[in-house]
Amino acid sequence: MRAHFSFSVILLSGLILAGCSMLPGGDGVAASTSEWLARAGEAVSARSRRLAEWFGREEASDDEAIRSALLEERQALLDQPYIDPLTHYLEAHAEDPRYADVLTDLSRERDRRCAAIADKYAERPANRENLALYRRGYLYSCPAQVNAFYARVRQEEANRPVARSRPERAPEPETVDAPLAERDEQVEEALSRRKSNDCYLLFTIRNLGEAQEVCRMSAEEGDTRAQRHMGSMAELEGQLEEAMRWYRRAADSGDAQARERLEAVAAAIRDADDEDAR
Repeated sequence: MRAHFSFSVILLSGLILAGCSMLPGGDGVAASTSEWLARAGEAVSARSRRLAEWFGREEASDDEAIRSALLEERQALLDQPYIDPLTHYLEAHAEDPRYADVLTDLSRERDRRCAAIADKYAERPANRENLALYRRGYLYSCPAQVNAFYARVRQEEANRPVARSRPERAPEPETVDAPLAERDEQVEEALSRRKSNDCYLLFTIRNLGEAQEVCRMSAEEGDTRAQRHMGSMAELEGQLEEAMRWYRRAADSGDAQARERLEAVAAAIRDADDEDAR
């Protein structure tokens, strides 16, 4: 698959942009992004090139070699200390079933790292300075945790007592920050992107129970791939009318795969009706 050629670029760009998006402390954690790039960039790039070559072949005899290369790539991502490269990889391959096992492992590792960062920030004062640090370093990969910290800061500011001015002295002019909005647009956007990607990922690894719940939210918000996945899951359950409803919504937004399935399901329903009429 040609997408593999771009993985190294995606990974390296993610590291450069991520900067501080890494776990605090711990053995083997790189001191800086450039340090890790120098140590592991070539190895990951080589693995990606090998995978691209193997996926371009048709011989079944290469299956074991492909799996071995995938596991090597997985290990390289687990060995590096940053969170954003995991997210980049998960988003790049979220709809490729050949990656299902690797995606499952990397998704769990990302969640573990986001939880570790959340524990770290739980010990910090809930103020705007720490919120800015949290957002800058982890909004891309850990939007739910950043959103929870945002809510803590809002609550902390709401509970802050209002200072009383002394009558014997004229109050000194002071700059007061505007209250934080109930919802932050950047955080909401990151949450929406993560929710959509979770839908694709869960569908690919065939965790259909959770996929239905997550995909439904994204589908209702207009995500065409989520709508197609909802149609697929309804079709798998034999709910053909429901499948057609979701396929039609995705097809109306230009999804070619949904249009194909819509036509196939419609034909199946017509054939069933004709059979009943005989």
